[in-house]
This record gives sequence, C-alpha cells and structure tokens, in this order.
Amino acid sequence: MFRPDEDEGGRRLPQTPPMTRRWTINGDFTTLSPTGVARYAREVTLALDALLDEGHPLTLGLSLDLVMPRPPAGDLGLQAIPTRLVPEYARPRLPQFWVQAQLPRHVPGGLLSFCNLAPVGVRRQIVCIHDLQTFTSPASYSRGFRLAHRVVLPLLGRRAAAVTTVSSLSRDDLVRFGVAPAEKIVVTYNGSDHARGWKPERSTLRLGGERPFALCLLRNQPHKNPDLLIRLARPLDALGVDLVMMGQLDAELEARVQREGAPNIRLLGRISDDDFAAVLKQALCFLFPSRTEGFGLPVVEAMSWGCPVISSNAPCLPEVCGEAALFADPDDDAAWVAAVQRVLADAPLHRRLAAAGRERAAYFSWRRIAVTYLGLMAGIDAKDPVTA
Repeated sequence: MFRPDEDEGGRRLPQTPPMTRRWTINGDFTTLSPTGVARYAREVTLALDALLDEGHPLTLGLSLDLVMPRPPAGDLGLQAIPTRLVPEYARPRLPQFWVQAQLPRHVPGGLLSFCNLAPVGVRRQIVCIHDLQTFTSPASYSRGFRLAHRVVLPLLGRRAAAVTTVSSLSRDDLVRFGVAPAEKIVVTYNGSDHARGWKPERSTLRLGGERPFALCLLRNQPHKNPDLLIRLARPLDALGVDLVMMGQLDAELEARVQREGAPNIRLLGRISDDDFAAVLKQALCFLFPSRTEGFGLPVVEAMSWGCPVISSNAPCLPEVCGEAALFADPDDDAAWVAAVQRVLADAPLHRRLAAAGRERAAYFSWRRIAVTYLGLMAGIDAKDPVTA
C-alpha cells in the first residue's frame, strides 16, 4: 500500500504548494473610538484572527492582513493577522482621502471593509453598510456627512462583490433606496461576546444614592429620541426612580437637560466599557427609545449583563430583541413610564427579562459573523480565483 504523497515505487512525489488567497482588511477603524461601526470592525477582525489562529477549514490557503493609516493607540490583540502601515498623507489630509486614494494601491487581492464608506475603486471587495440613517434620518447628520454617504454608498453597492449589513431592516432599506440589489446582500447582525469580557470590578464609578435607577444612552441626534428621555425624568421621579444618563453630551443638549429635566437625573458623561458593565449590573432597567436603528448594539450589551431592556418598538429593535424586552412607542411617554413601573413592581418579570435577555444576547456571535465572512471570501475566490 502506498502513501498519497508517494508513487507506487515508494518515491516521494513533488509537492504542489497550496494556493494562497490574498485578502486585506481595511484598517481605517483603528483610528476611531471603539464604538458603533468601529466596534463591529474590531470585533469581526479579532474573530477572524482567532479562526485563522486555530486553523478553521475556511482559512485554508488564506492570507489575510490588515492595513492601517496610522499606528494604533494600543495593542490590537492580533495573533495571526499581520499588520501593514500605509501612512496617510499629511497634505492633503481630507476625509476619505486615505480610503479612496491611498488604500486601493495596497490591496493585492480582495478587501474587507467594515465601516460603511470604503474605496469605490476596489471591485473585489466585501463591504458592510450598516444602515441608511443618512437617508432615513437626515436631520441627525451634518450636510457633508450625508452627502458623502449618498454619493459613495450607491457606488459601493453596485461595484462591490458582496454587501453585508446588520439587520433585515437595513437590508430592506438598501434595496428600497437602490443602494444594492437584494441578491448581493447578506445580513450578519452584530455580536455580543465582547460585552461578556468587560470587567465591572475595574470600574471607578461611585453612583451613590439609595433609589433604583433606569439607565439610558443620551445623544443629541433626533433619531436617538433624547427629548423623550428628558421628558421621562419627572414622571419617573414620582415613581421613586432616578434616571442615569450616559454618553458624550454637547453643550446644547446638556443645557436642555439642566433646563427641562428633573432633580433625579444623573449625568455620567462618556464612560468606559467596564463602567458600563458596572452600571448595568446595578440598573433597574435600560431604556432605548430610538426611532430607528441599524441594529442597536447597546440593547444586546445590556441584555448580556442581565439588565432588563425597555426598547422602542420602531424598526429594527423588535427584530433584535425578540421576546426578551418590553416595548413602547417612541412617542408614548405614558407607555414608557408604565413599563418602568412594571419592572419596578414585578420581581418575577424582572428576573424573566434578565434571563431572557442573556439567552437572546448569546445568539449574537462575532465568531458566527466571522465565519460568514470567510464563506463569502471563499465563494468569491472560487468564482474568480486570484492567487499569489
């Protein structure tokens, strides 16, 4: 009996080196604060790195690296994905110049872009377009930001080999606004694994106070519905519930909180992940009244820590939360107060929401998302091989 690498005479056959498939990760996210789309990009990159490190079957023959415009502020934590630095030009230093003009010259194969805007000159690309908020909620964004999205996203949708997005709602919006055809779009959702790695014991926050509190994220964007949160303060105060608001506030929104709010409001400002975990462990519930979201990552982060979620019933939050949250109309103040009162008065409901939230959050996995990307890359390579 002879071995597959030997001929019938026992002589070793010459070995053909395995085909190498070249892909590059667009590292523009490494210069951004690790929230929102940058969180998605970082966590998917880390999950891809883990799959490469363990030798997942879909990584066979895959060469994957990450290209950055500037050295990262800290350790990226990568074990198997090498990094390359392509310094952005000091002049002109314009928005999107590095992505559109510099990055494409350093992509030898395919490109993964995770943060909406990506180089339109690269066709062999998988691009994640998280949502079309600039189309559906234009008042929340500057004119220049809206213009960039309205020009670049349809070009990407037509030219990229594949488009991913983070919910069925976002997929439907991409089709409805003519950004990308349905057959090109794959829904990945977001993951929640990162939240379980937070360390609340490292938090230095000292909230104080003896009353229960509802936690919320306050941002000065109309689609985030900050007006409702400010209006809720007084009726919640009457219930004996404080309202703890986190998030980086501009001067205008902070002045409105001081002017229109109530004494039970506590402003935390922008907090760390470990602080967020610590506050979630103490909170009565987490309020998320957005009028629309691409995914709504904070709700699954809250559910990961067993904090009962009261969410807007606006798209796509019921899709994300399933039956693990209470829902209220984003314009119905009384419904929000009633939901908080239910969680306050009904201990079994509180426990049920906490348990259901943990179970629901566990469904959203960065590893599963990374495997989806590996499958898309393998499919593109099979149809149109580019090897090195």
